[in-house]
Amino acid sequence: MQNKISYSSVMNIVDHETFGSNERRTVRNSGIFLLDSSKKTNQLFFMGKCGGEVRIELTINFQQNTNGTLSIKESAKLYEGASTNSRDLDGKASKNTLVGINENKTISFRVRNTDEGGDYADITLQVSNVVIDETDCENSIKAKAQTLGSGFTGSATSNINSPTSVRGGKRVTFQKCDIYCSSQTGPHEIHGAIRQKYNSVGGPNNDLVIPATDETTTPDGRGKFNHFTGNGSIYWHPTTGPKLVRGGIRHTWAKTGWERGTFGYPTSDEIRIDPSKVEWFSDFQNGVIYWAKNKSIKPHTASLSGAKVRKMFEKIFKEKAKDQKDLNVESVRISTVSDTGYDFTRSKNRKVTFKISGNYESGIFFIPNPSYTITLRIAFESDKNPDGKVACTLKARLDHWHIHTSGVGHDKLLKGLKKAVLEGFNKPFELGDVPKNTGFLSFKVMKNGGIKLYFKGDVLGSFAALVAQKKLDKM
Repeated sequence: MQNKISYSSVMNIVDHETFGSNERRTVRNSGIFLLDSSKKTNQLFFMGKCGGEVRIELTINFQQNTNGTLSIKESAKLYEGASTNSRDLDGKASKNTLVGINENKTISFRVRNTDEGGDYADITLQVSNVVIDETDCENSIKAKAQTLGSGFTGSATSNINSPTSVRGGKRVTFQKCDIYCSSQTGPHEIHGAIRQKYNSVGGPNNDLVIPATDETTTPDGRGKFNHFTGNGSIYWHPTTGPKLVRGGIRHTWAKTGWERGTFGYPTSDEIRIDPSKVEWFSDFQNGVIYWAKNKSIKPHTASLSGAKVRKMFEKIFKEKAKDQKDLNVESVRISTVSDTGYDFTRSKNRKVTFKISGNYESGIFFIPNPSYTITLRIAFESDKNPDGKVACTLKARLDHWHIHTSGVGHDKLLKGLKKAVLEGFNKPFELGDVPKNTGFLSFKVMKNGGIKLYFKGDVLGSFAALVAQKKLDKM
């Protein structure tokens, strides 16, 4: 059952003046919203100011009752002082009302300044409570579209008076969103990048079927998601893009705490490894969930810690700059690790920024050697997206650089360092090859700047991870 609530609120505010004419102001608000099994309550808050001294705060709470009636509680507070921002509460009033099924009602009450003066506000609420049968998808979709507003939906691009039958329910398409409805779900909208992803995988013809929720903000406030009736979800984050997660992998992820758990947000759709087997995996910001034999199996890994990656890069830098014979490298450190990068298909890896500092032996006595700081942002990549079968070459490339030098003779130092960076890092440097059919699932940069390779959680994956670890240890 749905309640379509239409309301119009009017506050007539009077700032009483002992000398001279009273000041008056009228504040109007109106709108439409829906209450249903997924959202049984709604709260509205309005404010009105008058005469530079009086402020009215009005809170209206709506409650859907099981029999279709609507309970309303209005609470008004009057503040009066030297300005309209005063926290001096001088009066309050409230009103409780029950609105019947398909009833229009006008509710009026007054809040007065009971402490001093004759300030007051007359408050009138006109409300309509129309009960819609959720199995009536035509009217449910119309009501949903009206609630969202044309600014959100745009114009309808299919017949709103005759919703299209699709797998799992009905649909009306709009310029900016689509609204789906079934007798089990009621109407739900899908828009933006999640809508684009949903349509790219077949929309309702995919195993996702139709939306079971509106697009919803994740608890961390940064991501968005829609759940679907086909035991699946699409999650979006500004540093991942929209990603599809479903079935057993979704269930495993949910048990760890969804996006707030150890895995973070999904960075790939669910990827099928072998069409002849029930064998899948999904990539996440901080790990991989591998599904085989109808259960989640921990993947095998090979890794280098952030400290070892730093040492590896120090070795690479010194090799690239070996022509600068009098260059002293005093420190190499990881300064920052970026977030994952947005991509519609598979999110980009984190990038690691290294800071290298030192000085140059100028040979001039009694004068300090010129010093330098080099910032190099490195992108770690695979030439192909790992899928458990394909052969991959793992590479690191220079994504951004900056050099700062200072001291006597630093111009010569700057010129030499630029040459070392531009010539030494003009091409990606290979970290190694992963042969095909080794169960290689993911190449990931971790939050601390370390790198980790993920392999299938079977015997072959175990052997491949062991070989990969030995190669990494030699780097």
